Amino acid sequence: MSTDAKTRRGLAAATSRRRGAERASSRGSPAQQDHRRLDYHVFPDDLGGLGAAAPRCDLERRVHGAALLGAFSPCFHGSSSSHLPPQHSSEEVSAAAAAREQEQTLRLFLQDIERSIVFGICKNPETTEFFRDHRRRLDDYFAAAKNLLQMLEHPVLAYGDLHNRAKSLLVTAMGSLAVELCHLKIWKPDALASYLGCTPTSIWELARSSCRGGGGGSGSASSASWMSTSRSCSGGSSGPNGVSFDGYYMALSEERTVRSGQASSVTASHIDLKSVSILNKIADFMIGVGHEQMLRGAFDQHSEHLVRYIEILDIDKILGNHMEESTELLLKVWTSTMRTVLSVLDEMRTHLNQKDHGTFSSLKVDYFSAIAKESVMKLLNYANAICIQVGPNDPSCRDTHASVKHYPSKMANLLIMFQALEYAKMEILDLFLGQTKGPILMEIERLTNGLSAVFLVLLVELNGLLRSQHLVISNTGVHHVTQHIMGLMRLLVEQKDKVHMMLNDNPDKFGQVVTQLISSLEFMLDMNSRSLALQGQQQVFLLNNINFVLEQANNYTDLKLILGESWCLQRHVQLDQFLASYVEASWTPVMSSFIITRIPKILWPQQLFDKFNSRFEMTYNVQKTWKVTDPVIGQKLREKITQKVIPLYRMYLESYSDKKQKSARFNVEHLEARLLEIFEG
Repeated sequence: MSTDAKTRRGLAAATSRRRGAERASSRGSPAQQDHRRLDYHVFPDDLGGLGAAAPRCDLERRVHGAALLGAFSPCFHGSSSSHLPPQHSSEEVSAAAAAREQEQTLRLFLQDIERSIVFGICKNPETTEFFRDHRRRLDDYFAAAKNLLQMLEHPVLAYGDLHNRAKSLLVTAMGSLAVELCHLKIWKPDALASYLGCTPTSIWELARSSCRGGGGGSGSASSASWMSTSRSCSGGSSGPNGVSFDGYYMALSEERTVRSGQASSVTASHIDLKSVSILNKIADFMIGVGHEQMLRGAFDQHSEHLVRYIEILDIDKILGNHMEESTELLLKVWTSTMRTVLSVLDEMRTHLNQKDHGTFSSLKVDYFSAIAKESVMKLLNYANAICIQVGPNDPSCRDTHASVKHYPSKMANLLIMFQALEYAKMEILDLFLGQTKGPILMEIERLTNGLSAVFLVLLVELNGLLRSQHLVISNTGVHHVTQHIMGLMRLLVEQKDKVHMMLNDNPDKFGQVVTQLISSLEFMLDMNSRSLALQGQQQVFLLNNINFVLEQANNYTDLKLILGESWCLQRHVQLDQFLASYVEASWTPVMSSFIITRIPKILWPQQLFDKFNSRFEMTYNVQKTWKVTDPVIGQKLREKITQKVIPLYRMYLESYSDKKQKSARFNVEHLEARLLEIFEG
C-alpha cells in the first residue's frame, strides 16, 4: 500500500474516532478543550489559512487571483474537519497513544510537503529554463511554506526531530519560492525591443556591413590592416584592424548626450503589472515571516534568470556562439552590444523609479543591481575572451609576415578594448549605488590592468622579433613588415593618452618604446637587405623602406618629436648615401666599357658599343620592374642615372665619325628615353 493511501486510511480512521468521541462527549475535559483550540489555531479553516484542499487546476487562481493559497497534499483532501489532527478521549485511548498517533499524522504531513518540494526542484535541478508550470510551482512552494509555518506552532513540533525537519523544509521551501520569483517575467520584451529599435541579428548585420571586404572570415584573413591600405572601415581614425575609434566613441557620446537630455520616454510602461502583483504578494509573505534577506540574496544568486527572456540582454546568445569570428568583427559587435545594454539598463532603471510598485519598490535596488551586475560582468568576460587571440607560434603565423602582423593587430585590439572600457566606465558605474560599485570597479580595473600587461608584453616580444626575423623579400618596394610597424607607430601616437595609461602614465617609457621599435625595424631591414644579390637591389630596397619610415615621421608631429631632429637629419643623409651607392653599384659596371685603354680606341668601336649594349640591356631589363614607391625618390634615381650614363655615352659617341657611330644601337635621345622607363614596376 502506498504512503498516500496509508495516510488517507489513517486520517479517515482518526477522523471517525474523533467524531465518535465528540458525539459521546460534546465537551470533554478542560485539557481536551485546550488541545482542540490549539489544533484549530494551527490548521484553521475560516481564518484565511489552508482550508479544504482545492483541485490543482485552481492553485494558480488562488495565488494569482482570489484566495491566497491552496493546499497541496493528498493529506489535506476531504472536509475541513479532516484537516485536524485527531482528538482522543480518555475513554478510547490513552493520552500517550493519542500523542503518538498525532505525531505520526504530522510526520506524514511533513513527508508529503517534503515530497512536493523535492519533486518541484528535481524537475529541473539546474533551474536553467522557464517551465510551463512555473506559476503552479509558485503555488506549491507558497502553500508548503505557509503550512510549515503553521505546523511549527503545534506543540508536537515545538522541539525534537520533527521540529528540525520542519525548519529545514521551511528554509528549502522559502529558498525555492525565492528562486521561482526570479523567473517571473517582470518586463515586457516587445516593449523594450520597440524602444531600442534593434535586435541581436541587426547588430551583427550592421557590424558585417561596416567593414569592406567581408569581416566575417577567419582571423588571419579579416584582420587586414589600414597600414597596408588594402582595407579599412569607413569613418574616423582607424587601427590595424580597420576599426574606427572615432566612429565608436562618437556614437557612444551622442547616445549618452541624447539620453541625459531627454525627458522620460515612457508613454506605456515596460513593466508587467500582473507579474509585479504576484511578486508583491509572495514578497509580502516572505518579508513578513523574516526571510527578506533570502529574497534579496536570490536576486543576486540567480540574476541570470531575471532577464533571460529579454533577447537583447541575453549576451551569451549574442556573442557566445560567434567567438570563432574575426576579432575585428567581434570588437564591433561587442562595442555595439555594450552601447545597447547600457541603454536598455538605463531605460529599465527609469521605469523602476517612475512610480511606486508596492513592496517591489523596496526591493528594486537589489533587483536592478543584480540585473546590471549580471549584464556588465558578462560584457567584461567577453571583452577578456575577445582579446585572447592566436599566438605567434600558431600555424597560421609561421611565416614572417603573418607573425609580425599578429603583434600590431593584437595591440590595436587591446587598445580598442581598453579605450572602450575607459570611456564607458563612468556610465557603467552610474548604474550602481554605494558599495555595489566596488566589485564592478574592481573587475573593470582588473581587466584594464590585464590588457595593459599583455600590451607591454607584446611590445617587448615584437621588439625582439624584429631583431631576429628573416624577411622574405619579393621586391624592392616598401615591405609589409615596414608598413605594419609604421602603422602601429601612427596608432600609438594618435592614441598616446591611452597608451600612456596602459604604460602606467610613464611618458618616458612611451618614448623608449617608440624609439626601440624604430631602431629594431631599421636593424631588421639592414640585415635582411644583405641577402639581395643583384647589383643595386639592396640600396633600392633600403631607399624605399627608410624613406617610408622618414616620411611617416614627418607626417606625424608627435612621432617626429619623439625620434628627434637629429634622427631625421641622419636619415636624410642615409638616403643620399643609398642613392650614390646604387648608382655606383648598378651603372659603373655598365659604363666601364668606355674606360680609356692603352690601345687606341679607334681600332675597336664595334666591340666597345657591343659590350656597352649588352650590359645596358641586362641592367635595364632587370631594373625596369623594380618598385620605387615614392615618385620623388624615383625621379631622383633617374636623374642620378642620367647624369652617370648620358654625358659619357655622348662623349664617346661624338668621338667617332658618322660612319662609325652607326655601330652604336642607341642614339642619345633613345638612350635617355629608355632610362626613364626604369622603376616602372
